Formats: sequence, C-alpha cells, structure tokens
Amino acid sequence: MTYRYVPEDVADGASAGLFDLVCSEVQQTTDARCAAVVVIGGASGSGYSIAGSFDAQLLLPDILRKMADVLERQLARRRQ
Repeated sequence: MTYRYVPEDVADGASAGLFDLVCSEVQQTTDARCAAVVVIGGASGSGYSIAGSFDAQLLLPDILRKMADVLERQLARRRQ
C-alpha cells in the first residue's frame, strides 16, 4: 500500500503566499538559481513555495519526480 499525503491547503488556497518569505530566504542564503520549500503540518498549515527564475523553475517537475521515486524506494525498504 502506498501512502498519499493530501495537504490541508494547496497553492491558491488559504496558505498561498504563506511560505514565500521562507523560500526567498533559502534562495538568497544559498545563492541558488531556484529554491522550493514544502511544509507539511506546520504551525501555520501546509503548503509550498518556489522562488527563482522561470528557467530554473522549469527543471522542478523532473527533479521532483526523481526525488519522489527515490524517496518511495527508500521508504519501502524501511517498512520491510
């Protein structure tokens, strides 16, 4: 069985923009082309933010798919 998280709030919902400041701080502090922050069950709710150039953001879907695949394999091994 695969666990699927359903966030309480998603983009354009009540938490839209809530994590932008944190994400911008991560991007600036690391001098990154792009940064993404995901918050699950935080004090202010759940959501995500992305900061960076459009060209860098275009890379995110592929990176996130690869991350999800690796994470699912790692978690499956831990459940055994």
